[in-house]
Amino acid sequence: MKVLESIFKPYIIKKDYDGGITRSEISHSDWKGTVWKLSSNENILGPSPLAQRAIIDNISNLHEYGFRDDHSLKEAICNTVTYLRPENIVTANSGIEVLELITRAFIQPGSECIISSPTFIAYKNMIENEGGITIDIPLNQKDYTIDIEGILAGINDKTRIIFLTNPNNPTGTYTNKESIDHLMDSLPDDIVVVYDEVYYHFVDAIDFPRAIDYIEKGKTIIGIHSFSKAYGLAGIRLGYGISNPEISAYLNNIKRPFMINTLSMVAGIHALKDVDHLNKTLTLIKSEKQWLYKKFQTLGIKYWPSHTNFIFFEPKIDLDLFINKMLHQGIMIRPCQKFGAPNGARVTIGTREANTAFIHALETIY
Repeated sequence: MKVLESIFKPYIIKKDYDGGITRSEISHSDWKGTVWKLSSNENILGPSPLAQRAIIDNISNLHEYGFRDDHSLKEAICNTVTYLRPENIVTANSGIEVLELITRAFIQPGSECIISSPTFIAYKNMIENEGGITIDIPLNQKDYTIDIEGILAGINDKTRIIFLTNPNNPTGTYTNKESIDHLMDSLPDDIVVVYDEVYYHFVDAIDFPRAIDYIEKGKTIIGIHSFSKAYGLAGIRLGYGISNPEISAYLNNIKRPFMINTLSMVAGIHALKDVDHLNKTLTLIKSEKQWLYKKFQTLGIKYWPSHTNFIFFEPKIDLDLFINKMLHQGIMIRPCQKFGAPNGARVTIGTREANTAFIHALETIY
């Protein structure tokens, strides 16, 4: 063991982040009804029917290498997101893998990277696995917006990456364009901004900034997109990054051949075509969000208005006890201690049936 420890990289440590629990991991000895999984921000309507058909149609071809490269997926993305060109895009097995490519590409041992808790804790794991140092500039506690001045004050000659999550996970809040403009205009060109906007489909605010706003201005920024949320394809693990052609080409140099499997590729291409399914999803989230707000207000539960497909709130009782009680009512909720919110919980917005079950469980507990 001593010999092995001598060849291990000392900065690869035990990870702090794990995904949410799955249905198979929970036991409800006293619950015989439907179990509602409202803990992982998945699309409760499921995947696009077009994507499902594409997967079925390609199963018989799995013995062959289906795609030599990812140009078909890039073209499909550009046909949907018309401001993008193929040279702006880096595809990968999920948004998380894009993040991993970025940390491999830009972090050296001793590099400092800024995050803003409460946030997606996987950033910290990936930073430290490359020998980087995580600097936490917490969000403004009142409204969970990004502390722009705090970030600017925290920058030094070791700063390499700034991770911005907008809208934020787990709080569902967003930081407006004026604030992000100020940050971007104040940064040195050699600091990479990772702009995680995987929930952008759900944003209604007219002053919400997009990564492309800054790519077009020549800023050193990489936007993160995912097929796991609005497109309902969390299980196939597909995502992509967008940036200027120089950064995208550099990141694409790290990728291995045949990186994305055939079924993920065809599912992503056809999900992008299914505008009806996307619109149905967005309409559901928008209407059910308002319904849940009213229920929270009636129950006197503190929550934060959301620009995502989930709502962040503070239970009235101990968080661990609350999560356990909800499980025994058949409701899976995500506790947010590991995100940096010790008193917070996150619930995915579901169908009216799912949301009614969630509210009934709250009423039973309280």
